[in-house]
Amino acid sequence: MSFLPVPEKRIATPRELVFLLLPIAGILIALGLHLATPDVYPEDYEPTTYSNTLLVCLAIYIIFAAFSCFFPKLRAKVLHLTGLLFALFLALELLDILTLKTGILRLPFIPSPDKTLSTFTTRTAELAESFVASMQLLLTGLVIGAATGFISGLLIGWSQICAYWFSPVMKIIGPIPSAAWLPIAVAIMPSSRAAGLFLIALAMWFPLTLMFSSAIRDTDKRLVETARVLGASETYIMFNVALPASLPAIFTGLFMGMSNSFSALIVAEMLGVKSGLGWYIIWAQGWGEYGRVFSTVGVFIVIFFVLITLLFKLRDHVMKWQKGLVRW
Repeated sequence: MSFLPVPEKRIATPRELVFLLLPIAGILIALGLHLATPDVYPEDYEPTTYSNTLLVCLAIYIIFAAFSCFFPKLRAKVLHLTGLLFALFLALELLDILTLKTGILRLPFIPSPDKTLSTFTTRTAELAESFVASMQLLLTGLVIGAATGFISGLLIGWSQICAYWFSPVMKIIGPIPSAAWLPIAVAIMPSSRAAGLFLIALAMWFPLTLMFSSAIRDTDKRLVETARVLGASETYIMFNVALPASLPAIFTGLFMGMSNSFSALIVAEMLGVKSGLGWYIIWAQGWGEYGRVFSTVGVFIVIFFVLITLLFKLRDHVMKWQKGLVRW
């Protein structure tokens, strides 16, 4: 939700133009301080990537800002991000000052923004290979966990027999952290990749099953009884009454499960699977390459942000009836 009103005029107003200029001001302040302040730590270090990155960000933002002046929908999205982008560039420059410009935060544990960004221009093949391996493992585990969680949640929530037999299993297995399951998974699974898939799927399965089954049981009894009086079968009621009423809980379980799955992915790759971004972090840390550690964490943040954003978009599309119910 934006703190600014949704643009209604086709051409940007002077007030909107001021807000559109905020990220440009943030980039220029960061770039000016970076170029005007002498480098102190480490000695003989010549930064190039940070300033070039700021210039690329400036060019990209100017293009979006220029187009947004004439397209209200695009302008609404850009205006929503202006404050965050302004703060982001100032925070990056603050880190630049504390590291490269003053040496208050020292290597190897706290690299400068330039040193972190420069890791994307070297050893890109290893990083790309690790990214692909992590995505294959993560997405496969998410699909398996979501499918099994949907089925088990529906059965446990609707059937008393399934709830009797499977609820104790869910309550015993589900709350155990992924790190505790790793030694067992590695021992019983045929490969480290299979163990990683098990951990990721389990991390998605438990919250989705818990939230979905609870929502099924909490379905308004008046809706169920009305459907039965009208002659609806139990299968019809399950899929056309209980399931739609449980959609908010399903998406809540998916959000929680996706967050847990990221933790399981990192644990699996750091301690078991010999590939992926988690493994890359351990490898870089072993060589004291903390710039690569920070950049890889940044990649994780971007991946998680994209997946969560897509899930929010799907939720907003499926649950259009909720639009306008939440206010601040």
